[in-house]
Amino acid sequence: MELEIDNGRSSSKIKVDKFNQGSNSQRQEKRGSNLFESEMNGNGTNGKLGKTQVNEERKNLLYDVGEALGVHGHNDEKACILFLNWYGQPIDDIIAIKLKGPKDGAPRVHVRTVLQVFVQILDLFGRPSKRFYEQLSHFARDPKEKDRLQYLSSSEGVEHFKKKVEDSVTYADILREFPSAHPTIPELCNIIPEILPRHYSIASSMKAHPTSVHLLIVTNTWTSPSGELKIAQCTRYLQELMSGDTVVCTVKPSVMILPTDHETPIAMAGLGTGMAPFRAFIEERVHMRDRGMRVGPIGLYFGSRSRFAEYLYGEEIEAYHKSGLITYLGLAFSRDQPQNIYIQHKMAEHSEYLVELLGDEDVKIKTGAGKNGWFYLCGPTWPAGDVQDAITNAFVQFGGLDESNAKNIVKKMKNQGRYILEVY
Repeated sequence: MELEIDNGRSSSKIKVDKFNQGSNSQRQEKRGSNLFESEMNGNGTNGKLGKTQVNEERKNLLYDVGEALGVHGHNDEKACILFLNWYGQPIDDIIAIKLKGPKDGAPRVHVRTVLQVFVQILDLFGRPSKRFYEQLSHFARDPKEKDRLQYLSSSEGVEHFKKKVEDSVTYADILREFPSAHPTIPELCNIIPEILPRHYSIASSMKAHPTSVHLLIVTNTWTSPSGELKIAQCTRYLQELMSGDTVVCTVKPSVMILPTDHETPIAMAGLGTGMAPFRAFIEERVHMRDRGMRVGPIGLYFGSRSRFAEYLYGEEIEAYHKSGLITYLGLAFSRDQPQNIYIQHKMAEHSEYLVELLGDEDVKIKTGAGKNGWFYLCGPTWPAGDVQDAITNAFVQFGGLDESNAKNIVKKMKNQGRYILEVY
């Protein structure tokens, strides 16, 4: 397999030796969960995707700690062939299409077979926008189909449009539903967007793994109101990769960056796959520590539904905590007990520790001034407000501040770049 990496600074192809699905006995899939870990390195298997090994002699797989890997997934080839056969289009015809360039965005002409275009470029099985219905209506020869398409793109048809969205209707579905609307292939290329990359936070430090990328991935599947099981495009693509395939990736910068001073304390709160960048942070500091450098305190709060099913990188985390690298560990498994426990509850339980780590010269604590640490939150959007309230209340309870001044401390942390959120 070749893993092609474009980091925005340069583009290179990295030779990959093996991509193993592995037997069930080899898998380290989180039981009872739809979360799995994928390491794009090594032999054997770790999770549903397995491991992919990058050749050691290539040194131009470049990424910084905290960055994200954009995987440019392909459509299912068999599904594309079925669609093109129905559409009456020979799959081996050669066409030229214009695509935006990777750096300056200027259009470039690409020559491809029709099948390549539908597999690699067009988001044929993506979700159509209202604009697509309106554009497709201009090609409809049947007056009833034309009226229906225009209705679905209008304000009057908004409820019917929402119903199609809920049913996960795709571009291919709409073209089949309105067969009299039959754009040419170049015309389809103008009204169906390109497949967008799916970004995954990198869960490794390049210092610890100079020739590999580790990802923490959630499988994205759901059941439509009609009862049909759906699987997201990139989930299916990654699950079906075999040895000898080519994966196209882009490296994307992130707000999740470590302080330049490795002795600066950090407090991290990760929910589910939001643990990924923090695993990279920890590996970065392990690398520094193992080379004789001093590293600052690390507080880690991790939240998921179940310790048994979703304690991601649990054995590593416990080992780092036992070694003293992680100075405080707060675990919140929301469904392991009758009452729900979330990371903000664990933060509230140890408010004094947070104030010591994150406070500055304006925060009065028993040991003197705070340590000017950095705080990070990564994961779903919903707990962001509760997490901020937990920190604000900590400053009130143990920092000698009233609520107004405590809120100002959090605001100052954000302005200084010491309070970092990556939520989705």
